[in-house]
Amino acid sequence: LALGEQLGVKLRRPDPGSSSFSQIHLKPKLTTPTQSGSSMFGKKAAPEVRQVYIASPSGGFMTRTPNTQTEGPGCSLCGICRCCTCISLGFLSTPTGVVKIVECIFGLVCQLLLLKYGMEYTDKLGIGYSVFLTVNSGSVLTTSVLLLCYVTSTATYNRVRPSLFEVIFTGVSCGLYIGASTFLATAVYQHLFYYYHTIPGFSAYPALTAVYVLGYAAGIVHGVDSVMALKFMRTVR
Repeated sequence: LALGEQLGVKLRRPDPGSSSFSQIHLKPKLTTPTQSGSSMFGKKAAPEVRQVYIASPSGGFMTRTPNTQTEGPGCSLCGICRCCTCISLGFLSTPTGVVKIVECIFGLVCQLLLLKYGMEYTDKLGIGYSVFLTVNSGSVLTTSVLLLCYVTSTATYNRVRPSLFEVIFTGVSCGLYIGASTFLATAVYQHLFYYYHTIPGFSAYPALTAVYVLGYAAGIVHGVDSVMALKFMRTVR
């Protein structure tokens, strides 16, 4: 105010008793942290709860999803009860289950084609036919038994799958399938290719060609299964 009077500016001095507003500004009330946190009734104020949203990398807000319970083993009947609880159908959707199913399908198709189109040409095909039939029969039988045991018993899967048996069996089956398919392909081309071009409707050659092609595919699948079993064995141990 003194500076304003020197400069010739008339300033109005506020009246201390004129209003409550001037009283508050002229005489501010100092509050301590303990007083600011209490209410007029002498109780502590409730802590302020803030809700924080965190954006997900894909965009939008993150939301909490309820915990969903996985279905147990067996088959559900109208959502009320379950039957055949000893069967774990969820295994069939796992990578191991899919590989085992593919192995069984390839083996069964090869077996049916060999028995239907190759029996009458056993003498001409020679050792190639016999070796492939033996390899395919043993592989399909063992794979089917393993698949049945894995579906019906979780304990069997936990004990047999990470064992050395699975690694050796699938690895040997891979080599035998590739070798037997090579023998069969050589025999089919040497002895049946001529009949395929001279006899109209000769279906044995395309059928047996499909057999050794599926044999190569089955060998590759068994090789993949062997690598999976080896990784699983190392993980468990």
